[in-house]
Amino acid sequence: MASATTLISVEEYLSTSYHPDCDYVDGEVLERNMGELTHGRVQCLIGAWLLQREKRLRLKVVTEVRLQVNATRFRIPDLMVLSAASPREEVVRTPPLLCIEIVSKDDRMSSYLIRLNDYFRMGVPVCWIIDPLARQGWIATPGQLTEPTDGVLRAGEIEMPLGEVLEEPAAAE
Repeated sequence: MASATTLISVEEYLSTSYHPDCDYVDGEVLERNMGELTHGRVQCLIGAWLLQREKRLRLKVVTEVRLQVNATRFRIPDLMVLSAASPREEVVRTPPLLCIEIVSKDDRMSSYLIRLNDYFRMGVPVCWIIDPLARQGWIATPGQLTEPTDGVLRAGEIEMPLGEVLEEPAAAE
């Protein structure tokens, strides 16, 4: 038997704090997989790598900020890269230059493809999916998902070698 889902309004979602924050899809609040050391560490390393290049590339980098992809859907990418010229929006409604998702151990690629399609429909030109456990990354554009053979993720002027943000797996003790 299917469980009943309680739907809430956009207004209620936007006025409620969730810890950690949740996506909102067509009235339903959806939890995100996170909270693991590997996920958090890679998120910090990627954010730090991007922050070092913010001024030179005229970017703004943010983590875990609500992104309104349409009237009834809000997603929270692990990281977003905005143009420095983007308006200051507490809930981002202007398409970012790049959305970055970091895979957690319980995530499924099919759920990422749904998220990416939401990003693309709102006008995001490119997304990265990074799996720190598999030490892999993919570049996604509308209709295409590729793993770069040289290990460098690209989005416009941004070129991030995965080896610079992925730590070596811990040795067995």
